[in-house]
Amino acid sequence: MEEIGVIEENEDINSIENEFEPFVGQCFLSEEEAFIFYNYANQYGFTIRKCRFVTKNGENVRRDFFCHREGRQQLKRLDSSKEQQNRISTRCECKAHLRITLRKSFDIFPQEWHVTKFVIDHNYELLYPLEVRFLPANRVITKEDKDRVLLLKKGGLSVRHILHLPFFKRDIHNLYVKMRRMHAMNDAMGLLQLCKVAKEKNSKFQYAYTNDEESRLEHIFWAPTPCSDWHQKYGDVVVFYTTYKVNAYDMPFSIFVGINSHGKTILFGCALLRNKTTCAFQWLMKNSPKAILTDQDPWISEAISKELPFTKHAFCIWHITAKFSGWFTTILRSQYSNWCMDFYKLYKLDSCEEFEHQWSQVIAKYDMLTNKHVSGLYQIKHFWVPCYLRGYFFRGMTTTGRSESINAFIKWFVSSHINLMQFIEQVDLAIEDIEQTQSHDTMLEKYRGSSLRTLSPIEEQAHSVLTPYAFKIFQEEFGRATQYSMLQENGIEFVLQYYEEKTSQKHLVLWDGEMTSCSCKNFEFWGILCRHTLSVFIHKDCYQIPSLYLPPCWCRETSLGGKELIVLSDENLVDKENMVDAIANDVIDGDCFVHCPLLSKMKGCPKQKRMKGGKEMGK
Repeated sequence: MEEIGVIEENEDINSIENEFEPFVGQCFLSEEEAFIFYNYANQYGFTIRKCRFVTKNGENVRRDFFCHREGRQQLKRLDSSKEQQNRISTRCECKAHLRITLRKSFDIFPQEWHVTKFVIDHNYELLYPLEVRFLPANRVITKEDKDRVLLLKKGGLSVRHILHLPFFKRDIHNLYVKMRRMHAMNDAMGLLQLCKVAKEKNSKFQYAYTNDEESRLEHIFWAPTPCSDWHQKYGDVVVFYTTYKVNAYDMPFSIFVGINSHGKTILFGCALLRNKTTCAFQWLMKNSPKAILTDQDPWISEAISKELPFTKHAFCIWHITAKFSGWFTTILRSQYSNWCMDFYKLYKLDSCEEFEHQWSQVIAKYDMLTNKHVSGLYQIKHFWVPCYLRGYFFRGMTTTGRSESINAFIKWFVSSHINLMQFIEQVDLAIEDIEQTQSHDTMLEKYRGSSLRTLSPIEEQAHSVLTPYAFKIFQEEFGRATQYSMLQENGIEFVLQYYEEKTSQKHLVLWDGEMTSCSCKNFEFWGILCRHTLSVFIHKDCYQIPSLYLPPCWCRETSLGGKELIVLSDENLVDKENMVDAIANDVIDGDCFVHCPLLSKMKGCPKQKRMKGGKEMGK
């Protein structure tokens, strides 16, 4: 069917259709993302609407997006005593629609919405692009526009005056920029003064900053008071994120986080950087954790290699697999789900030799030997493949679920045009939330224990020592320990295999009565004994776990210890607004006035190089 007003005779029809049309097997990270993508409809002369959805356990699992002319008019019964008539309907039973279904595959992949049905043909003549704007779906007044119109009306302007204001959009934009600059005049000094006061009240508060040649704030790092205690207890493994920006100044926001003994995200420190360069990241990284997880950024990698040479660096698998739909759906189409399944199996392999062997087979199976993304993944395998990382302690923080938890935590700090003073207030609120959650977990730990599944002294010991979060993981491993057969025993060497699969992977456990290790390296990676080692303990009538294998980071004593922490908040700091007003008479450390960074000239996210779509990325 010809789509009038969209494709000219001399245009390559196939290239345009393929660029914007959905296809069965295409993946999206959310319903909204699929809706936005299908809104290519505006270019083709129609609009879409959200229709039927299916729920399971209170969660949407299927959604249909239909053409706005789907269905037919429902005629109302008219009252003959009144002057009534049915409204003329635009519906013509058009069948064009898109169906997406939620699929949760494996724990290293984010849940995705897959296109399971797509009907492209319409049964009517499509509109021209200039006509589409008159459809009701494109005339919705946003909340911002509504507030603006009501404000103008309150000021006495009529509708025609509101529609025809005597100035340009540029004039309004300039006014907004002027007002933002007025409010931000003392912003940088206000932030530094807050840090200075907090440092005077508690020496554990840490901060540092640099200025550029124009005395503008360049980089600033600060760690609120509780963060020092948290870092001392749990700072051996750190996750470093730089994926967000505070857009009032177009400054990348960097955050150091970890997890406590209850498995909850905690803050170690945060920073605002002028730019994402190796020098900026080097300035940040002065403390050496045992391991650090980051997104895949060349500047961060270079800074870590220079400043933290003895720290094990790894990439978060979630940031990698989140790119898969853009990289591979266009190439693999219906085979994409199978690829994800095979990739998941590769990811779960314990042996590096087996990984190398299986990787070659999988890549050949999908004919991706020359694919640049696959080649790139293989080149950085030591940064994301667990079998290459399992000799290092990461406390299990490489999982997708942990990444999603951290992302949810970071949203505390992000706003479309937040300034520096507002930013530190957001940090305070997040700190208070962490402390409240931690206090609640500690209370539950004291008064509500986990239930035992067996009468084993090993399980009872773990229950008394480990926090509920760590004990739940241990209990799962202990329950699985009975599912392994002892194939071979030679002194301190034990070879085990899963009882149902005779071809499954074999595991070698070493146990001399005091020290133990397993080929799966789960303890080295998680800090919790694996099912294979526990199976050997049961086999050898060992009823006590050596204290070496109950690390402090997972113990109740660690979570219950420590004094009450002081939070940088409105209640225990001087009034922020009054302090900012007094800044001009209180120059920090006798230095010259520190100016704010230049405000971003655009609303929302700053301009960046256009990201390639699935079709381009697949080439």
